[in-house]
Amino acid sequence: MNLRNFFFKTAIPSLTLALPALVGCGGSEPAEPGQPGQELLAPPEAGKGVQFKMTTKLDPGTEGEHCMFVKAPAEGLFVNRDEVRYSKGSHHFLLFQTSYDDIPTQKEDGTVVDTSGVFDCSDGATDGWEVEKLVAGSQNADGDSMLRFPEGVAMKVRPGAVLLMNAHYINASMNVIEPEVRVNLYTIPEAEVKTEGDILFLYNPFIYVGAQAEGRARMRCPVHTDITIANVQSHMHARGVGYAASIVGQADPFYTSTKWENVTVKDFGEGLQVKAGEWFDYWCDYSNAEARDVFEGPRSTDEMCMLIGSYYPADWATTHCRAEPTGPDQPNFIGAEWVGNGKATCAESFACVQQAISAGQEITACVTNSDAAVSREFSDALRCFLKKAGPSQDPAIVCKTELDACLAK
Repeated sequence: MNLRNFFFKTAIPSLTLALPALVGCGGSEPAEPGQPGQELLAPPEAGKGVQFKMTTKLDPGTEGEHCMFVKAPAEGLFVNRDEVRYSKGSHHFLLFQTSYDDIPTQKEDGTVVDTSGVFDCSDGATDGWEVEKLVAGSQNADGDSMLRFPEGVAMKVRPGAVLLMNAHYINASMNVIEPEVRVNLYTIPEAEVKTEGDILFLYNPFIYVGAQAEGRARMRCPVHTDITIANVQSHMHARGVGYAASIVGQADPFYTSTKWENVTVKDFGEGLQVKAGEWFDYWCDYSNAEARDVFEGPRSTDEMCMLIGSYYPADWATTHCRAEPTGPDQPNFIGAEWVGNGKATCAESFACVQQAISAGQEITACVTNSDAAVSREFSDALRCFLKKAGPSQDPAIVCKTELDACLAK
């Protein structure tokens, strides 16, 4: 993983909420349409929302990410909740808002893509596109979706915004399949909106599970303003065996799970209150029976560790684990504290990072092998290095304060 690209290349990384965790292979089957002629999901009543749908083809024995661009209505949307259904072959659905007003025909690097219909996005759903935020989605066969707010709360979708639809498919059959996904965005009038909401979208890029071994990925993220969480859910792939999310300083987790498919979405009723200055602390436990190391990534051969949930009022920095409450040029997830589960000191861990980057190698094991007791100092030093230290710059100079604290710890 190229860390500089990960943190700086895109507004939202190429997550894809990948396949096993979004129904998975060998688990319960995704929802099928009803009787012949019956719709997979009926659209909202007139004036109460919109529906987007995507149908594609998948060859036998293949896995892939498929995407399609659509346009939001010219008047925009205030979405109070979503509903998702997908037919056999689909393993998740996500809907992103982009910064575009017209459907793009090439990526930000100039790569031409035929976006006139469904296109392959197996290099990462959001890779190369200017994606602003997650709008809707589901990782459950029964349509238990991500976006759900109480009365008077809604997510704003910009008028005429180009939206990116994404689904991850596996075709384990011997025949070509034509899977379909549909998403309903249920809206309320702007006059009824008292508070704007968002989807908490915390993503840990540092996951390492050794061959035929167990492992843990743990990350903490700051809360920059008082928020209320409406619901929350986890996300792991098939090696995930345990999950917990809590607030630093509180004894009991607010969410736990052992599931990597058909994940439980916990509804907090009147809401879970989280104060500005507090920190989320969440982790994923893995058991890897394979004879190879496993790292972070979007495919079924990779792993993920995420904390997802609807909350309000919307706060961009909290949503994406940014370091500061303001500042448009901050990379996402750079405000995290990465908590290792090894015994390496802060100095040893940072030296490992420098050596790995110099050799063009992964730094993930440097992070996960660090001692949890030095997580704050090591994360501060790593964050400074990723943000400030260029190829010709000496981190001992540009990150002196952070490195001194690291060495002292």
